[in-house]
Amino acid sequence: MFRRVTAVIVLAVCMGIGGAGFASGASIMESGVIRIGTEGTYPPFEFYDDGQNLVGFDIDISKAIIEKLGKKAEVSDMAFDGLIPALLTGKIDLIAAAMNATEERRRRVDFSGVYIAPDAVLVTKTENSAIKGIPDLAGKKIGVQLGTVEDLYLSGLDIPIDIKRYQKTDDAVREVLLDRNDGVFLDTPVGNSYVASDRFGGYLKVSLKEAIIPEDEGFAFAIRKGDPEFLDAFNRALEEIKNSGELDRIKAKYSLD
Repeated sequence: MFRRVTAVIVLAVCMGIGGAGFASGASIMESGVIRIGTEGTYPPFEFYDDGQNLVGFDIDISKAIIEKLGKKAEVSDMAFDGLIPALLTGKIDLIAAAMNATEERRRRVDFSGVYIAPDAVLVTKTENSAIKGIPDLAGKKIGVQLGTVEDLYLSGLDIPIDIKRYQKTDDAVREVLLDRNDGVFLDTPVGNSYVASDRFGGYLKVSLKEAIIPEDEGFAFAIRKGDPEFLDAFNRALEEIKNSGELDRIKAKYSLD
């Protein structure tokens, strides 16, 4: 999902709580474990498989990078709009959650290089023929995940849209199936994943596709500011994975190529 603009937080307070460890110059590279934060209802980037294991493209990529750094990975599932606050307060060390590297977010956190930059799609019920373009959203009830770039985009349109915000993408999709909303706006790979899933296959379709953010604000991994050693090492490992073809293999695994 072109994903995610977090709720406004007071940066000074967050840094006062979680930034203390970095005042002494400590780096995450000094730790043997890197704690990953994600939000587990965003297939194919992060989701629970049939065995209730938290898996996905972001999980595989971040674990592969952390392995290259000689560290162990621990993954925590939490609300998307709580990820940056959790990072700033030291509860996690890395965000791997299809997060867009927007200018607003860059004021609070550092980002790795962009690894994918999808468009956004509107997913509706199959029989819905009323929405073919953005102007058709006027007067409609449209679901988004709280804190996403889709949320920000729809909020900035000069047309009357009844925006319904949800903590979990699953909930936003379910409301479309229950005819409580007209559609859900999310990143293209995520929308395609829901449309093709066994749970929703045949009941949902993509009604429109829109580029809503610059390519250089695509998906990237987030870390706390003030740790250039970790950021540099992480980006070097990411480039190694790109150059070796491992990134493309993982994209293919999750039908992102």
